[in-house]
Amino acid sequence: MKNILRSLFAVLLMTITASSFAQQQMHQRSPEERAQRQTMWMQKNLGLTEDQNKKVYDIMLYHAQQADNDKSMPPTPDTKAEKKQLKRDTDAELRAVLTGDQYQKYQQHVQEMKAKRQDRKSEMPY
Repeated sequence: MKNILRSLFAVLLMTITASSFAQQQMHQRSPEERAQRQTMWMQKNLGLTEDQNKKVYDIMLYHAQQADNDKSMPPTPDTKAEKKQLKRDTDAELRAVLTGDQYQKYQQHVQEMKAKRQDRKSEMPY
């Protein structure tokens, strides 16, 4: 019985470690890599024009750089508000570049990703 419990514990520990490592790798991407990945997704799924592609990349790069700068600063009571404002700014800039249909598809994707993050959080053992 002890061996089974040890084995289960080892599997659980490896799962948590692997999940944590994958999350760390994602967060270790440079702003350029994150902007490129986001732009590529939008190009593929939203059918961006060349002009839109350039503008979207510039928007995503700028905001990824700002997010990294915010991470390097010590947390303050205003940090959460600043992050929300950065998201609102990004959203407003993308809305100005994308067509109505593209923007709607983008918003749907954002909501799906948000739901997946919530699901992962609720599944994590504490």
